[in-house]
Amino acid sequence: MKITDIHIYGYGKLTDFMLTGIQSLQVIYGENEAGKSTIMSFIHSILFGFPAKVQSELRYEPKEGAKYGGRLTAIFPDKGKAVIERVKGKASGDVSVLLEDGTKGGEELLNDLLHHIDKGLYQSIFSFNIHGLQNVNQMKGEELGRYLFSAGSLGTDHLVSAENILQKELESRFKPNGKSLL
Repeated sequence: MKITDIHIYGYGKLTDFMLTGIQSLQVIYGENEAGKSTIMSFIHSILFGFPAKVQSELRYEPKEGAKYGGRLTAIFPDKGKAVIERVKGKASGDVSVLLEDGTKGGEELLNDLLHHIDKGLYQSIFSFNIHGLQNVNQMKGEELGRYLFSAGSLGTDHLVSAENILQKELESRFKPNGKSLL
């Protein structure tokens, strides 16, 4: 997926904000409180739904009373161009997807376009901020290798998670001071 355009109707302090001509790798920078984190959160909200009121994550409801939500345009290698719009509605918002071939859909079509990845996996591979970069500095060699492996391949977060589970199982079955069953 390549996001090409963003139109924020109302999200946090951003109202009727447009960002067009987005490149394959887009770096957004600016002063504190310029809206960098707001734009990143907006993308997450459009793709995966607005955070619930009970979650600790900020909801970024518009400050000026504008319509809550917006749309983004993205190109999907297997489906072409899609316009994804999410506005205030049910808990996670009402989403509509329009493909360039005229196909219309909602949450199910969006999940298909995203190959059913969840928000956590998306954030760990495709979307990070300065805090994520700073955490890389604190990693040990093996952790850094796993992080880079995860960042480089779609779905490898699950592979690393499965490896950790299997390693714990292995350690519990074959403790150094355990008895041999043979």
